[in-house]
Parts: sequence; C-alpha cells; structure tokens
Amino acid sequence: MTASNDPSTRFILPEDAPYLKNLAALWTVDPALAAEVEATHGEPSHRVEASKSGPPTVCVATGDARGTYLHSRYEPLAEARRLVDPIDAQKLVAFYVFGFALGYHVELLFDRASDESLFIIFEPDLLLLRTAFESRYLSRLIESRRLMFFTRADKSDLLTRLTPHAALIHIGSCQVAHAPSQQLAPEFFAQMRQWIDEFASYTQTSINTIVLNSRRTAENIARNVGWYVATPSMARLKDRFRGEPAIIVSAGPSLRKNKHLLKDLQSRALIIAVQTTLQPLLEMGIEPDFVTSLDYHEICTRFFEKLPPTLRTEMVAEPKANAAIFSMNPGPVSILGNPFAEGLLREMRLDKTQLPSGATVAHLAYYLAEHLGCDPIMFVGQDLGFSDGLCYTPGTSYEDVWRPELSRFCTVEMKQWDQIVRERFILRRIPDYEGRPMYTEERLFTYLQQFERDFLKTRTRIIDASEGGAAKRGATPMKLADAAEKYCKRPLTRPQTGNPGLDWSRLGESLDCLRRRRGEALEIERISRGTLPLLREICDHLEDQARVNRAITAVDVLRARMNELGATYDLVTQLSQPSEIKRFEADRRIAASKADGPERQRLQVLRDIENVRGVMDAAASFQRLMDEVIDRLTAVPETSARSVAA
Repeated sequence: MTASNDPSTRFILPEDAPYLKNLAALWTVDPALAAEVEATHGEPSHRVEASKSGPPTVCVATGDARGTYLHSRYEPLAEARRLVDPIDAQKLVAFYVFGFALGYHVELLFDRASDESLFIIFEPDLLLLRTAFESRYLSRLIESRRLMFFTRADKSDLLTRLTPHAALIHIGSCQVAHAPSQQLAPEFFAQMRQWIDEFASYTQTSINTIVLNSRRTAENIARNVGWYVATPSMARLKDRFRGEPAIIVSAGPSLRKNKHLLKDLQSRALIIAVQTTLQPLLEMGIEPDFVTSLDYHEICTRFFEKLPPTLRTEMVAEPKANAAIFSMNPGPVSILGNPFAEGLLREMRLDKTQLPSGATVAHLAYYLAEHLGCDPIMFVGQDLGFSDGLCYTPGTSYEDVWRPELSRFCTVEMKQWDQIVRERFILRRIPDYEGRPMYTEERLFTYLQQFERDFLKTRTRIIDASEGGAAKRGATPMKLADAAEKYCKRPLTRPQTGNPGLDWSRLGESLDCLRRRRGEALEIERISRGTLPLLREICDHLEDQARVNRAITAVDVLRARMNELGATYDLVTQLSQPSEIKRFEADRRIAASKADGPERQRLQVLRDIENVRGVMDAAASFQRLMDEVIDRLTAVPETSARSVAA
C-alpha cells in the first residue's frame, strides 16, 4: 500500500504506482481538483516515512524543527481506528471530515459505512493531497464518487455542491476531526465548521418546510388551475429590461430610511415590490412595475384589499399563492410555470416558463429581476433580521391586523417586539451590514443563506441599498442615494411588456385533464389496496420461500400496472411527502445497516407496507381534491373573468 516518495523519481513511475491510479480516478471524478493537484508538481512533497508497523506516516514542515507528524510513527492504523471506533457508521450516512492527511481514517469509515454514504472532506493543503495520492492506493475510494473534497474557503462552492445532497445529509451526519490537521490550518477549519452549521440550519428549515407545506402547496396549485391556464406565460418578459437597473422593495425595518427616494427613482429604475409593500408604495404615489406573491396564508389577502381599479402594476405569482388574491387584484397577472400544474394539465402542453423556487416573495422578486435581465439589482428594506428592534417597517398592513389590540398599554412598537421575542428560542446573533451584532431568527437566517447562495453564483451586480439589516455575502453595501447616482442616470427604457390579459378559452380542456387525473388516482388507490395484503403475506411467511415467491410475482404484476401510471403517481405523492421522506430515510438506513438475507428482506417489506399505505391515503385525498376543483370550474361559465378561482 506504499510507494517510494523519492523526488528524483517522481516522473519515472511504474504503471501500478499509487499516484497514477489515484490521479486517473480523480481526473474522471473531479477534473478541477486533479488539475490543481498536478499544478503542485514544482514543489517537493511532504516528507513520508515508514512507521514502526510498516504503513507510512507523513511529516509537514512547520516552525518546529521536527515538523508536525499527521499520523503515529508507530501504529497509524491503530490510531485511525481509535478515531473512528466511537462513530456509529451504520446509522450515519454523511461524514464531515476535517483533515485528510494520508486518509487512513477516511478509508476505515468508508469500509464500515453504507454504500450510499457521503464523505465531505475539508483539506486546504493541495501538496498534502498529492503526497497522499503518491503514497497510498486510494483510487477505489475516489472512483466511488462518494468523496467530495473542499480545499478553499468558498461558501458558494460549498452550498452549490452540498445542496443536491441535503436530504441525504439530513438523515444523519457527524463531524470527524483529525486533530493534527486542525493545528496546521485552524482558521480554515473553523470557517468551514461555521458554514456547515449554517448549511445544517438551512437544510433543516427547508426539509421541514417541504414536509409541512407540500400538501398545502399542491392543493393551492390545483385550486388555481383556472388562473394558471388563463394567465400568460413569463416567456414574453425574458430579458425585456436587459441592462436596466431594478430596485426590489421589501418590508424590512430599514425601508423607512430611504423609501422617500423611490418616487423620484421610478422613472429611472424598474420598481419591483413584494406584496407587503405594494399598498404603502401606492399611498406614497409610487406605482411599482411588478409585485410578487407566493404565500398561501390568508393574511396575504390584506395586502390586496384597497387597490385602485386602474392599477397597472403587474402581479407575478407562483400558482401556490392564496387563491383569493387573484380575484382581488385589479391589475394584470402572470403566473409562473410549475411542474405540479403542468402534470395536472399535461395533455394541454402549456409549458409555462418557470423561475427558480424562492422561499419568500423577495426571492421571487430577485429571480424576476434576473429573468428580466436587470443589472444592477438593488435591494431596499431587505433586512433579514430585526433592525432597531423591529420586524417590519412602519405603515404595512400588519399594523391593520394589530390595530384592534392597540391602546396606550399596547403600542405598535410593543407588538413588533412581541413578534420578535415570542421566537426567542430560535434567535441567533449575526453581523449586520456594518459588522455590528444584530438578531435574526432561524427562518430569516435560512432566507439569508439562499440569497447568499444566489448572489455568489450570479454575474449580475447586486447592491444592498437597505442601509440596515444583515450583512449579505455577494452583495455590495451602498446607500440608495449613492447607488442611484451611479446606476440610475437616465430615464428607463420601457418596452411594451404586452400582457394580453386573461384567456378562459381553454377551460374545457383543463376540465378534461382533471377528470383523467381523477380516474388515474382511483386506479392507483385500487392497486395499492391490492398490494397491501400481498406485502403482509410476504412479511409473515419469510421462512416459506415458495409462498413468498408467489406473492412477489403477484406484486410485480401490480407494480407494472402502477408504473404505467407513473406521471400521476408522482402527482399523488405530492400529498404524502412525509411518507416519501420516511421511505427515503428507511432506504438509506437499510443500506447503512448492511443487513442481509431474511432480515434485510423483512426490513424492506416493512418499509414497503408503510409506503403503500401512504400512497393509498394520498390517492384518496387526491381524488377528493380533483372533485372539488372540477366542481368549482364546472360551476363557472367560461366567459367569467374574475370569479373562476375565487
């Protein structure tokens, strides 16, 4: 498992040299890292020595004349076992490894963990990676594609690469700290730990949101199908304002500092309001170009109660938004494309333009500005925290909601503070835009993580002109007056956006689609009911393999019928996301347990029984939802313009 590390022979290697095999694997899996490792060839490798027991150890030169040994000079394998023995590799599926050295601890964990486990390795020393690749055969680990190396303190790269694995990491992860490595780069490892903690918070909130809201989201989308069909696609707005400045107006406490500048800027910049700020802006004589909406909560209707009938502001909404806002809004409307809606209406082939999924109306406003081609994109009122002890800027509709409770003993300021402290258990301190400490809470912190991920990967100039709130990596802080002077120098060129208005002519087609989905869901429920007794029979008679095989054959027939309904099955499972998450977790844990034979089969059947029950219940709920939507659309004449989804 070792190789000579004589620098004079580095470029004369036998065909079976570890370095050649390791780099060949790395070039296939991570060519960018392979190129960086190869670029170190002008430097001598770290000193590798044989340990007393045989396997090599490595010494890194430091201020100490002896240098720092990263493994035991006597028993490096026994040392690695002591590090990983306390870790329950059969219950965990993701491992954050701080320090690679020669990789003994990683290899031991790799062999103990499931075949689906992920190893997220932080090692800033490329020369040390090269030394490890020269010294030990690690190609089987690299070829598994389960090792992810991070060598730079780059938050954007970290979030971008880890986000696709968020569900897996959420099941169970742990940190593995290689102590000698920590001594060599303490600041790097401390920074990566902080970002890992932030990623964990972001993942927890995101998955909880999916589990808690997925059913409500699917139901709202279905109930808004009439509006989805009748409103125009966002395709017509692609790059319509390329190179023009945009100002996104949010409702954070800092908005009071610079909102007085917006009236003069509306002729020189595109104004995109989040729904909370629409009414206050109109009262100031500012008519935004666009307003964004995506929330399903009924309180959102308060933002559209007093709008003028001549409103020209175009609403851009996700189809999961509260259905009432579409009938309340007097202005033009565009609804974003959505996979669930497209699946319900797949025969119609609407293929409406989608934007990235945003957690808030401010995220949607940002994605809209990017879709429009705006540059720069400036944010005001985007605090993402509690500036000056406030959670909302004064003058929003939230004050109307609180008004019945207000008195000399209960002021608006007290209601604002009460809103903050009731969430004290999820408060955290973060730096504000000037580096001073401020409070935010877990949900807002998650929104900040999503913004930072987006800002760090875009080429568009992002200006944080809020003059308050959280520091945002990837955004340049500026006063709004300074940003306006620099970027808003001329009148805005306003091409015709061409919203054609509502078109209800395809309502009949949409009803036909919904009736088909209802019938397919009924068949899914029937197949599930027929599958359950067969699975119970398998679970109860695992010792009778002939009986089990007959039941499996019957299940396979039903599975083939279910596969024919795959597109509708995917829609149905949107109503059973908790069951889907449980199945995903069960799959990973079965793999991690390394159980085999009858025990593995028993675990798999128990998992399938729970999953089929969830699908059966979801199929019944889906049918009831389709009945409700069909009745609603059937009861309204096709000529109706505003009451279809009310």
